[in-house]
Amino acid sequence: MPKSQDPMPAYRPWLFALLKNTVRGLLAVLCRVRVQGLENIPATGPVLLCVNHISAVDPPAVGAIVGRHVHFMAKQELFSYLGWLLPSIGAFPVNRDVRDASAVRQALRLLRAGRVVGLFPEGHRQPPGRLGEPRPGSGSLIAHAGGAVVPVAIRGPWRLFGRVDMRFGEPLDLTGSQDPAGDVMRAIARLYYRPDQLRQGLPWAESD
Repeated sequence: MPKSQDPMPAYRPWLFALLKNTVRGLLAVLCRVRVQGLENIPATGPVLLCVNHISAVDPPAVGAIVGRHVHFMAKQELFSYLGWLLPSIGAFPVNRDVRDASAVRQALRLLRAGRVVGLFPEGHRQPPGRLGEPRPGSGSLIAHAGGAVVPVAIRGPWRLFGRVDMRFGEPLDLTGSQDPAGDVMRAIARLYYRPDQLRQGLPWAESD
């Protein structure tokens, strides 16, 4: 793609690589992260990673573990003091409390360019052991992603020398889905909860 049409013109691959290697090293020393299913992320082409949200650590951790570069939606408040950094590592702002059409358009531009986009459908961090409802606008992005939609479950909490499970599911077939965001959250639930928990009426834990 010509540089003038690059959907992330401020992106600096060398800076992203530096931060990625730094975070990967810190995770190896400070946490016990068990990763499953990385092979479910296609090596090329557009991918939308749909991840549950438990901590501010989630974006750098996923970005460090996934082999491809992940462009994350970041809450717009962060750009008031990290605006110089976030675009350089491929992040872009989103207003989590409304249907942010500009953020959805930017995500779709990146996907059309064959990139990997990271989405937290819940928008806000959730308490341990729970999954929240998807925020306005996430369903539209999921429905129009035009590539692989991969559910990702992070089960923590993140704490010093603690264990965190990160599971990447198989790409979802959402053809004809009437509730793409809900279907994604149910897929995350199947990765997040134990089989016995899926029958306990927890949010998004309905058993098929």
